[in-house]
Amino acid sequence: MDSQSRFRRAIDSQFNHLGRDAIYTQSNSQSLSVRVIARRPEQLFELGDAHMHAEQPQLEFRVSEISSPSRGDEIEIDGRVYRIEAEPRLDLHQLVWVVPALPIYD
Repeated sequence: MDSQSRFRRAIDSQFNHLGRDAIYTQSNSQSLSVRVIARRPEQLFELGDAHMHAEQPQLEFRVSEISSPSRGDEIEIDGRVYRIEAEPRLDLHQLVWVVPALPIYD
C-alpha cells in the first residue's frame, strides 16, 4: 500500500469517527450528503492595548465527496446553514477541503 492510500484511509477513519452528517448545496442547487468536521479556530487580535478574541468557523470535507466547492455554496449541519465565504483550499495531502464559513441567520 502506498503512502497516498494510507493517508486516504486515515482521513476516511477521521471523518467516520469525528465527522457529522451534513447536506452540501452547490450554487446550482444540487444537494449532496457529506461528512463534515466543523472547527472553530481561535484568533487573537491586538488593537493598541486591547486584545480581542475571535472565532471563525471552519469546515472540512473530503475531496472524494465534493470535488470542486465554490464560494457561495452552503452546508447544513444539524439544521444550521453555513455559507462558504472564501476560496476553499486543499490540505497538504490534497484529500481534504478546508473552507472558512459563516452561519446564515434568518
